[in-house]
Amino acid sequence: MNDFFEKIQQKSKAERKTIFWILVIFFGIAFFGFWLLAVKRQINSLNKGKIKQDFNLSQLEEQLKNLPKLELPKIDQQELKQIEDLLKQETVTP
Repeated sequence: MNDFFEKIQQKSKAERKTIFWILVIFFGIAFFGFWLLAVKRQINSLNKGKIKQDFNLSQLEEQLKNLPKLELPKIDQQELKQIEDLLKQETVTP
């Protein structure tokens, strides 16, 4: 093992940097992969029915269905022109 490190120390600075970054990338990908596997196990272990019950999602769905539907008022061209004129007057007058 010491012989391996001595060989690396004898290489040029550019080669040592390249080796360093290759190792950083390799370990980064490995840790990311392990993290993804752990997250996948956590998601699979969750009891989806229990989550829905814990957060009262069925009650929330009912409340969302009962919300009134909002509709925007319809503005004809004449009213739109009046609004534009009022806005222009407000921007011109201090």
